Amino acid sequence: MHNQDVAALLAAGRSAVAAGDEAGAQALFARAVAAAPDDPEGHVELGRCLNRQGDRLGAIRSMSRAVSIDPDAHAALNRLRWLLRDETLETPSALARIQARGVEVASVLDVGASDGIWSIKARPCWPKARYHLVEAFGHWREKLEALCATEPAFSHVIAAAGATEGEVWFSNDPEAPYGGAASNEPGQGRWSVPQVSLAGEVARLGLPGPYLIKLDTHGFERPILEGAEAILPQTSLVVIETYIFHVHPDAMLFHEMCAYMAERGFRVIDMSEPLWREHDRALWQMDLFFVRDDRPEFADNRYS
Repeated sequence: MHNQDVAALLAAGRSAVAAGDEAGAQALFARAVAAAPDDPEGHVELGRCLNRQGDRLGAIRSMSRAVSIDPDAHAALNRLRWLLRDETLETPSALARIQARGVEVASVLDVGASDGIWSIKARPCWPKARYHLVEAFGHWREKLEALCATEPAFSHVIAAAGATEGEVWFSNDPEAPYGGAASNEPGQGRWSVPQVSLAGEVARLGLPGPYLIKLDTHGFERPILEGAEAILPQTSLVVIETYIFHVHPDAMLFHEMCAYMAERGFRVIDMSEPLWREHDRALWQMDLFFVRDDRPEFADNRYS
């Protein structure tokens, strides 16, 4: 098979992923691997696909094969380290630690919800809570509708979260649907989407506190938190994907986010999902878990 045919299989597989057809994507990536077994790209894409479907061992094997072919295959190395990492760094472990501290949550506001997987991970910790999923990318509409149809405690809105009700500019790549970012300015590749405030959604739906606010919003955190100002006093936990580098002109860096949340009465108690960038292994991002600064943990400065 010619290189262009393998490239076509990989492109078709990525399109299948964007369409939510993981089984179809797996078949296409497997064909690409069979056609070009010494090309690490096919093994990387197959490994990613297997991991999304819960086949962790299969994903490790595919990524290991990619690294054996090309020791500098950064995507494979990064994902392999991720697959082999300590589970204490994963979101479910961090959520369980938070729940064990007695942090109460009656409503979860999941912003940047994609297909709802984060809320599904949080539900075992707070099984009686309401879960409201806010997602700007219409790509996820069908999956969110299906999830909420089967889960009475779940609701969703296809809109960006921001400081006020209205509209905002948004961009995302259908072939990388877990990305996406909102902006207050129009630009090439951006389109207008509805915007809601978290305080407005709480009032509209009558969601009870205390609240858990989760933000996976790629630099648009400040306007969203401004729109949540009225409910922050009733918020017990805020989880924010936070960056070490500027991923967006208005993004708050790690130290700026900590200072911003401290001004609003929150301190970091935990973290999860650290990610190191590919080309130099510098720490890129992590999820920070902020709780109220009057919690008893912060009154004790001992290590042991």
